[in-house]
Amino acid sequence: MIVCRTLGPIEVLVDGARAPAELLWRKNLALLIYLARSPKRARTRDHLTSLLWPDKPQGAARHSLREAVRVLRSCAGEASVDAAGDGVRLAADLVELDVDRLDALYGAGDWAQAADVVEGEFLEGFGVPDASAFEDWLAAERLAWRKRSVEVLTRRADELLRTGDVAGAGQLALKALRLDSLSETAAGVAMASLALAGDRAGALACYEELAARLAAGGGMEPGAALRALADRVRRERIWRAP
Repeated sequence: MIVCRTLGPIEVLVDGARAPAELLWRKNLALLIYLARSPKRARTRDHLTSLLWPDKPQGAARHSLREAVRVLRSCAGEASVDAAGDGVRLAADLVELDVDRLDALYGAGDWAQAADVVEGEFLEGFGVPDASAFEDWLAAERLAWRKRSVEVLTRRADELLRTGDVAGAGQLALKALRLDSLSETAAGVAMASLALAGDRAGALACYEELAARLAAGGGMEPGAALRALADRVRRERIWRAP
């Protein structure tokens, strides 16, 4: 079993131990994660070679793919990868991804456990610069998981806020803002948490910083709900948890 943490700096365990260095080579790891995120965990050879070895002649690219498959098998066993015919398929139970767990918890509305899964950006710090198609896929995945992660964190922060855990809510809201510095939802929860903690100046500073980022990013301004929240923070000296 290969377990991959992908939300944050990538971490890979093979049968509970740190993955061999060979598996962590960029294109071997890219192949593993990409296949694990593919429909039925399978792709054609031509698709994979054009994705990860676009500048190599076809023969050399196919050789590189065979070497990457060999590495996966050497780490997880011969049955872990089916490369018969013109396709490459991972065994269904070979890889456990944190994003799959996040999806399941999201579907169940379990915001507490889902928030614990989010450690950072999808494949944070990882890239394959000479494989532009993979980089395009990675950018799209990052955007999708950033949105999902921010929603999970802010939903859990709102739950904590309603139970009176102001500090916990504030920490999660700020974590969401680190993922998406333009999220008005995250900013709103962060502002409410700071105001409830008695830090009205911090709440207004959070609002002003977001307003500045929106203006710099395209001349936009915060939405009506966030502006109203900022006005309320300015007016009301004492806040109480809902």
